[in-house]
Amino acid sequence: MPFIILLGLVLRLTYIIKPEGLWNDEYVSWMIANTPFFEGFWNGIVKQCHMPLYYLYLKPFSHCSDFILRLTSVIPGVLAIPAMYFAGKEYSKKTGYFAAIATSVLSFVIYYSQEVRFYSLLFLLSALLLLFTIRAIKEPSKKNLVIFNILSITVIFTHVLGFIFVFFNYLYFIYKQKLFSKCSRKQILTGLLLTIAVLFILFYLGSNILWQRSFSQWWGTFGYTNILFLFSDFFSPILTNNINAQPVFFYNSNITFWLLIPTLIAVFCMIFGIKNNKGFTAVSFLTVITLAILAKFGLIVFITKYSIEVLPVFIIIMVCGAARLKRTGLILFILFVTLHLLSFFSPYYVTKIMRHEGNRIVGEILNARKPQNAIFTYYAPDRFLRYTDLNGIKTYDISKTYRFKYAEKPEQIFDEIPKNQTVSLIILNTVSFYPEDEINNNKDIPEMFKTYSHIKNKLYDTIENRNYGILYSDNIGGWTVLTFKTK
Repeated sequence: MPFIILLGLVLRLTYIIKPEGLWNDEYVSWMIANTPFFEGFWNGIVKQCHMPLYYLYLKPFSHCSDFILRLTSVIPGVLAIPAMYFAGKEYSKKTGYFAAIATSVLSFVIYYSQEVRFYSLLFLLSALLLLFTIRAIKEPSKKNLVIFNILSITVIFTHVLGFIFVFFNYLYFIYKQKLFSKCSRKQILTGLLLTIAVLFILFYLGSNILWQRSFSQWWGTFGYTNILFLFSDFFSPILTNNINAQPVFFYNSNITFWLLIPTLIAVFCMIFGIKNNKGFTAVSFLTVITLAILAKFGLIVFITKYSIEVLPVFIIIMVCGAARLKRTGLILFILFVTLHLLSFFSPYYVTKIMRHEGNRIVGEILNARKPQNAIFTYYAPDRFLRYTDLNGIKTYDISKTYRFKYAEKPEQIFDEIPKNQTVSLIILNTVSFYPEDEINNNKDIPEMFKTYSHIKNKLYDTIENRNYGILYSDNIGGWTVLTFKTK
């Protein structure tokens, strides 16, 4: 077991230093954690439609380096390995070792064990909840029930969508314990009233948050590939649905082998593992179906990480199937693990993935170019203060908050800049890539893409038409920083 944990630790530490720095979501985590308790901390959590537990966990480290911030995700990522061992051991010792090894090498878990987000902590809590759900069903002692309930609460208070998984998990627990058959009428009535109250609170909380989220989920659409990529993201070394799924499953012939073979092995083993896990299978699939329905109606974007609560269950079902298949299962499991380990040497390995929106990219460009003025599009200037000092630079803000002020005539911002001064224009390419003719002719382009593509096109045209001298054109990751001199 120590070797399995050590292997997981080593894999989670490889390439943990990211030259591009924190990307958008990670920056949000750090920003909220770094905000004083009574000066915007709680408001920041509500504004981002998230839950507070992770930010409270991250807060003591908020003044630390990027490396330390990422280590806060490595820790729960490593602790999840023994947690999954004990969950698997509830079936057999062999299953426990299989579960630990799978957790140690799974690329999806490793990726989020390096990201400054709540997913690594959430996976650990979900693994522990799975463990104590099994124990509470087998032996509903006071200790097991208390821990089961505490872990259910921690999952909800880590992830806004956690209540969906917890709800179905509670229903399964109640079904297995046959609680209604053991209770008096008065106890049943009291339980029903409490259940209705809890469900009302969860519905109110969930619907309000989902209503808020629906206005921010403009960047993704739901399709059948989202479901396919859920399994390939969980079980292959290739992560595709981190932000939004490709329109077709076999989108790149160079990665088809790595995408398909481990996924097929996992799904094949899961089929044989369902027999001993019918209840947990129902819990996990009902959770996924609920998320898919919400995504279909545009309330959320269906990306794999939003379903991470079900991954410990999927792992247990897979390793139970591998154990049940005996020799064939052992061979398939060894092949599954080997493919994950071999993928480490490929350029597609998850710890080598560049965060294209990393804020350090822009910060270091500004440090090198030293412009007198800087125009920030999409993200506000303060987004980059972790990596650059903007003192002495006059900043102009065309961020999401102020986009409509410049949406029609973005070129008017140049009239605010003095003549004969250097200017750096910061463009996020991933939201501003449409040409002007497509903006005018395609009504299905989301407003944010349309607005920032138009802003970029107009600003570029104005720079050319006014013969502003281009000094530098830096294109790194998802960013373009154009530095020029006004006339």
